[in-house]
Amino acid sequence: MSIVTSLMHLYGIPSFDSTFGSIYLGVTVGGMLYGLTIHQAYRYFKQYPEDGFFYPKGVVMLILLFETLHTIVWTYIGYRYMVSEAFDVGGALRSHWTISLTFIITPCSLHTCQGFYGYRIWSFGGKFYRWLLIPAVLTTCVGIAFSVLTAVKAFVIVTLITDLPKIRWGVSIAYGCSAGSDIMLAGTLMFALLRVRKESTVRSTRNLMNTLIIYTINTGVLTSVVSLLVFIFAIILPGNLIYSGLSIVGARLYANSVLALLNSRRYLNNCLQDDFNHITVRSRGDGVVQVFSSSPSESPMCPALGGQGRDSEITSSSV
Repeated sequence: MSIVTSLMHLYGIPSFDSTFGSIYLGVTVGGMLYGLTIHQAYRYFKQYPEDGFFYPKGVVMLILLFETLHTIVWTYIGYRYMVSEAFDVGGALRSHWTISLTFIITPCSLHTCQGFYGYRIWSFGGKFYRWLLIPAVLTTCVGIAFSVLTAVKAFVIVTLITDLPKIRWGVSIAYGCSAGSDIMLAGTLMFALLRVRKESTVRSTRNLMNTLIIYTINTGVLTSVVSLLVFIFAIILPGNLIYSGLSIVGARLYANSVLALLNSRRYLNNCLQDDFNHITVRSRGDGVVQVFSSSPSESPMCPALGGQGRDSEITSSSV
């Protein structure tokens, strides 16, 4: 056992494995996912130059800004504590201001992604789905409030690494609210898609809805599980930094889920266009959109959706 490890045990400080080791793993995995974020953003700007500047381009740029700052700050923290202060126990115990800064950047990235999903449902889902958004919005507001409170406390009372457990409750509640909001947003979107699938008689549309439902479940479950793990580890292991490592990965997953959704639009549109040559959209005013389409009987079909070429009516929601 090294002298540094002996001193850490003597003062009741958690081991490097559960503190800086967790940060190292989080920064490593987060760096790989950040590369994927950059790739997805590049594809988005290349494939969708006609998108609105403020939405969704502005949201993508904001996500990129937060993710870049998040990566830079956590990379610096990793270098400072694992290289510069590696053999200085006193230096390793002192909390640098960049650690407190992460309590601001991480919630900004997460809530921007959640706001994107909420805005899609609010803008295109109709009044019926807007009522379903109220619990998710309230939960998100509670999470934002605890995120702000935690960030303020991090700058005020955290002077040593050992002071981080003092703000663990704010972290756990914020991530608990984030997980709850994810589940409610995914549930609302799934409800809308299931309603579309039930009312549609066109095979290609039903298959498309199945694809979107599976994607919604996968992304919603993945981000919710990571948020729940941060929530749990912040409570049961307050002296460790395992939750910090998980929060780094969680932020990247949120960003990539939004960019993947935006980049999948062209593929889905192409599949529908393979089935239909002419599309007319009419709103019923209750959150359901009626799409009247027609195509020749010999039109090519998308293998992924298995559509049929015929005159048909698709009843769908634009969410």
